Amino acid sequence: MSENDVIARIKAGDERELGAIYEKHRQEFISWVIRTYACTIDEAKEVYQLAIMIFYENIVSGRLTTMTSSIKSYLFAIGKNKALEQKKFANRFTYNLDGTMNLMNEDQPADEVEKREATLKLVEQCLHLLGEPCRGLLELYYYHKKSMTDIAENLGYKNTDTAKNQKYKCMKRLKKIFEERTLNTV
Repeated sequence: MSENDVIARIKAGDERELGAIYEKHRQEFISWVIRTYACTIDEAKEVYQLAIMIFYENIVSGRLTTMTSSIKSYLFAIGKNKALEQKKFANRFTYNLDGTMNLMNEDQPADEVEKREATLKLVEQCLHLLGEPCRGLLELYYYHKKSMTDIAENLGYKNTDTAKNQKYKCMKRLKKIFEERTLNTV
């Protein structure tokens, strides 16, 4: 069966095909992300989950109808973007023991520090607007460095995949709130 046939079957609702792709590339993908982007195993699993979700959403929405490369290459390209995005986000801020966020590079000119502090304040406001359970989930993951397994147990999710899916949705909502607030302040 060609990869375009697989895409058509997934679009038609064949969950077995998506499950087969998930299992086929999972271990190699996770090992690659850990090796290439110095991620933890939980971070690599999350990136893989995101890659599969984006792959599936692109098929269902009609953005992906035919493959110009292999499914594996497509997943790894999504993974590369998500791993870099995740690292960039994680490296932007550090947290003090009292729970306040600071920017990593504090030897910048005063006007840049002020801009970053204003951005940080806006992020904190957006987190407040995000509300629960998203705020708690993101704080557990990014601030307390909890694994997705711990988060699933603490917040009562069915399994780690459900927690990862919820985290992905929460991050999308947070980014949307941030973008709306940024547009309103310009």
